Amino acid sequence: MVQLGISAFYHDSAACIVVNGKVIAAAEEERFTQTKHDSSFPVNAIAFSLSKAGIEDINDIDEVCWYERPEDKEKRVLKMFNRHWFKTFFLRRKFKKEFKLNDPKYLLTHHFNYEGKIKYLPHHVSHAAFSYYTSKYKDAGILTVDGVGEEQTITISKGTGKNITLLKEINFPNSLGMYYSAMTSFLGFKPNEGEYKVMGLAAWGDHTKFLHKLGQVFIDVPGGFKIDLKFFPWEYTDQIMFNKRLSRILQLPNRLPEDELTQEHKDLAATVQFLYQVYFLKLVKITKELTQSENLCLSGGCAYNGVANGKAYTYFKSIHVPFAPSDAGSAIGACLYSNNKVRKNNTSPFLGPSYGNERIEQAIRYHTNDIKVYRLREDKLLKRVAEIIHSGRIVSWFQGAMEFGARALGNRSILATPLDGNMTKKLNAIIKKREGFRPFAPSIIEEEAGTYFDMKEPSPYMSLVVPVKTKELKAITHVNNSARVQTVNKNFNPRYYKLLKQMKAVSGHPVVLNTSFNLKDQVITMEPERALQRFLSSEMDALVMDNFLILKK
Repeated sequence: MVQLGISAFYHDSAACIVVNGKVIAAAEEERFTQTKHDSSFPVNAIAFSLSKAGIEDINDIDEVCWYERPEDKEKRVLKMFNRHWFKTFFLRRKFKKEFKLNDPKYLLTHHFNYEGKIKYLPHHVSHAAFSYYTSKYKDAGILTVDGVGEEQTITISKGTGKNITLLKEINFPNSLGMYYSAMTSFLGFKPNEGEYKVMGLAAWGDHTKFLHKLGQVFIDVPGGFKIDLKFFPWEYTDQIMFNKRLSRILQLPNRLPEDELTQEHKDLAATVQFLYQVYFLKLVKITKELTQSENLCLSGGCAYNGVANGKAYTYFKSIHVPFAPSDAGSAIGACLYSNNKVRKNNTSPFLGPSYGNERIEQAIRYHTNDIKVYRLREDKLLKRVAEIIHSGRIVSWFQGAMEFGARALGNRSILATPLDGNMTKKLNAIIKKREGFRPFAPSIIEEEAGTYFDMKEPSPYMSLVVPVKTKELKAITHVNNSARVQTVNKNFNPRYYKLLKQMKAVSGHPVVLNTSFNLKDQVITMEPERALQRFLSSEMDALVMDNFLILKK
């Protein structure tokens, strides 16, 4: 069974190829177009996935799996429009036009001459399947939380063996994801992108300052919650996420992107995160009661909230968050759900483009006048890189196949020492050119993670924020003494694991600071040419591409 999975038109468009239950290739469209969170039809990602799988004719595949059901989504949107007929007059026309242009069957025929059928899977089923079928569990509670799918915003399911059974759902407009995105916008950050910033900013604030005021947007009901829509115009506009009433109850004007970040904004961010956690944990508890499982699978865009994820251990012994829980991963989830007869090991996120020495050497030749190049054996290379990092210099690290998902997991990374307390400021201000309050993540070899971090189990995809147990890792320890940890074992990424072992030999600690290989407002680096361009246009000190160590002249 050969499947093509696709997600598109909201954010993080992506495509994948799955063969007999094994993910062969997957990529997000943004990596090809250089448009962050690109939501367009993933023409480039589809072409790449077909090519990597060795499929010359798209009609040789057995089925196309689409990550949601467009007709169900259309019904929900039109029902919403009918409740606000006058306010949505122009929006209705825009939606109908875009819905027609975004017909998956038409686009696959237009771009690839596809003649077969398309299988449409429910949005939250795709989320649930991606998390459950990439986990090690044969029994698990499954909680999916995002903005909105067709109509569902939250689902609770039970995974048993090869089957997933829906037990509970919460529908739009009652949405934890929309709440968090609306407050992201209120704080002056871009929705569907700036939520990470709110989570990082929250650690600098006092959640009690706005708790009584912001708490008014939630209405407690048995088995969940409701959102008080007098503060949010989600039902009749896709341009505005909150109204003036929200400013009135908070007694605070919404922040514009260029405005200074005050202590009030930090306190509000802390309250936003706190309330999210309150209702998220309410859902986690319900999941436990309904499923009676010891294991929890999380998915949906909200599963990137590592601070909240870690608190779910209150009810579950083991937690699995897949490497791309947002809509991108649902392209894979749709395929795995459609053909769940055989569960394969799909734990590797390294599913994107990779480049051989010939392509790398070609890119190097173009910049001969600007760089010094050393080709080293792996052992010498890793020792030298560890020494460079420990000396306080910054290394861009480009290896193997590109990661699938929003996290740099050791193949497209910027690496630095975790021991220098000034490194956080240097990376934020000089390299990434981003807000100074944002923390950086550590990578550590799995077997020593418990020495440095208060962890209950490995976290290979940076899915959990946990307490730091030592004062030595100053550059990766956030203001509240936490870190979003990536654990690395020798099978997950052998070369990256060996580098971390070399870091221990050089510094005494098997840890490195790891952030994504990109600069301000850029997507993660994909190809060698762009890696060299970004290295040369930044203050990074060294670039490693496979066995090549590259320095600036």
